[in-house]
Amino acid sequence: MSMSQRMSTATPAPFASRPLHPGFGIEVTDLDLSNPDSDAVVDALVSALDTHSLILVRGQTLSNARHVDISRRFGDLLTHVLKQFLTTGLPEIYVLSNVSEQGKPIGNHKEGWNWHSDLSYVAEPSMGSLLYSVEVPPEGADTLFASMHLAWESLPPATQTRIRNMTATHSYEGYYSRAFADRAPLTDEQKARTPDVVHPVVRTHPTTGRLSLYVGQDIVKQIDGLPAEESTSLLAALNAHAISDAFTYRHKWQQGDLIIWDNRCTMHCATPYDDNRYRRVMHRTTVAGTRPF
Repeated sequence: MSMSQRMSTATPAPFASRPLHPGFGIEVTDLDLSNPDSDAVVDALVSALDTHSLILVRGQTLSNARHVDISRRFGDLLTHVLKQFLTTGLPEIYVLSNVSEQGKPIGNHKEGWNWHSDLSYVAEPSMGSLLYSVEVPPEGADTLFASMHLAWESLPPATQTRIRNMTATHSYEGYYSRAFADRAPLTDEQKARTPDVVHPVVRTHPTTGRLSLYVGQDIVKQIDGLPAEESTSLLAALNAHAISDAFTYRHKWQQGDLIIWDNRCTMHCATPYDDNRYRRVMHRTTVAGTRPF
């Protein structure tokens, strides 16, 4: 069944929306999530995420507590391993920021400047993430999102057959050492919480049954069972294919944007901005998931 057929037979959503990209993603319009009276609509967004993979709601004014409450309707929430960036008083909120207060950063800076799916480096990766823009630069700092459903479905059949049952090793320690080489290394406790894990290269969406690529830059150390050179070449080719323009939506942030995405079938990548000139403060909650299959 095609995506259009699935969408046409679905129960009408209790909100107005428009597409963000021809193949995935919607912007929900005329919605105020700050009031608990909107919880029924939030529950409809939970269902809509399975179909659309990416949901944008602009113009929100969310307290930290309300952000967490909305996120909990999607599932249990995870606490990030970098505890030094849980600075709001609510441990469910992971802060992404270049701002320092009293000589200490309030959030992680230059996080996610590579294509990835959140927490793919744990045995049960995140189901989804909810990122809320508290303060955004007037230019730069866009976020790119790519549909891994579309990436898989557009692969040549021979490639699909070749990779269908392959696995790959995801390594947070390997990623961290490359992305943050100028920082203190992970502590023993942090390493113990993030051992290397093995996941399928092609994963099945547990709700829809739809297949998607499950790769990523930097955090995926190798495709298992292949000689090193072949692994490196294949991984590079799959990553390059996965982030093709045809599968990608570029989001230009406005203050008050809330973006919800499905980590089981998308990748995303932050982009640079003038971090000496502008401030950026983003709050992310992370919804627990299940082991990929």
